[in-house]
Amino acid sequence: MTKKTLYKLSGVLLFAYMVFCLAVYYKPQLFFYNPSIEKSTLPQKTEFPIQEVYYKAEDGTQLYAWYVKPQLGKSVIVFLHGNSYNIEKFYHKLIPLIKEGYGVFLPEYRGFGGIEGTITQSNLEMDTRAALKKLRRLGYSNRRITLYGMSLGSYTSIYAAAEIGKKQPFAGLILEVPFDSMINVVKERVWLPLPLNLIIRDKYENQNNIKLIQTPLLVMGAGKDKVVPIKLDENIFAQAAEPKELIIYEYGEHSNLFDFDNYKDILVWLKNNEKARQ
Repeated sequence: MTKKTLYKLSGVLLFAYMVFCLAVYYKPQLFFYNPSIEKSTLPQKTEFPIQEVYYKAEDGTQLYAWYVKPQLGKSVIVFLHGNSYNIEKFYHKLIPLIKEGYGVFLPEYRGFGGIEGTITQSNLEMDTRAALKKLRRLGYSNRRITLYGMSLGSYTSIYAAAEIGKKQPFAGLILEVPFDSMINVVKERVWLPLPLNLIIRDKYENQNNIKLIQTPLLVMGAGKDKVVPIKLDENIFAQAAEPKELIIYEYGEHSNLFDFDNYKDILVWLKNNEKARQ
C-alpha cells in the first residue's frame, strides 16, 4: 500500500469516525432507544379491573397509564419500563403482585406506545413527574407508593426517589437490572475509543441520585446480562444507603428475570418492608 493510498484510507476512516460521533450526539434516538410506537392495548380478558387513565405533562403532552387499584392497606407499585417496547410488554410482570393485593400503575413515556414526542432524559423525567402527580391526585401519598424501575427505568425511578421523595420518602424502591451510568453501559459494549463524555448528552447518572435516596431498596441483577454487566448493578447497590438488599440471578439475562420467578422475591421483600415500616 502506497503512502498516498494510506493517507486516503486514513482520511476516510477519520471522516467516518467523525460522522458517527456527530450522529450519536445529534441523533441519540437511533442508538439508545427501541420503542414500540403502537399504542398499548388493554388486555381483553383479565380477572382484574384495569383502567386506562390520562394526564398531562408540564409541557402539555398527553400521557396515559394502566392502573389497578390496590386492596385495602396495600401500596401501589409504579412500574417504570426501560428503553424498549411499551407498557403492554411488561404488564405480565405485575400480575403476581396484583394477585397479592397490590395496586399497579404503568405509566407510558412520550415516544412510546403511541405518544408523540422525543425520548430524552429531561422528557423522561418530566413524564415521570407527571405520572406521580396523577397518583397524588388519585389519593396516594409517597408513603403508599413503591417505585419499580427496570433497566433504563432504573433512572426514572431513582430520579423520582431522590427528587420527588425529598420531603416524603417513598415506601420502597425496586431496581431490576439497573446501571450506574449510561456511559459505563456503553463502555462495556463498544470497543471503539470514543469521546463518550462529549457525544452522549443524556448520561443517566444513577450513581449521583442513588446517594440521595432515603427509601428501602431492592436491587436485582442478572449473572448472564450482556446489556448491563452485573458489576454495574453492584456499583449502584454499593453507593446506596441502608436498608438495602441485593439479589443476583446467576443464570438470568437482561430481560428474563420473570422466568426465574423474581416476583416471588419481590413479594417477600415487599412484605418484609411493610413489617419494618410499621
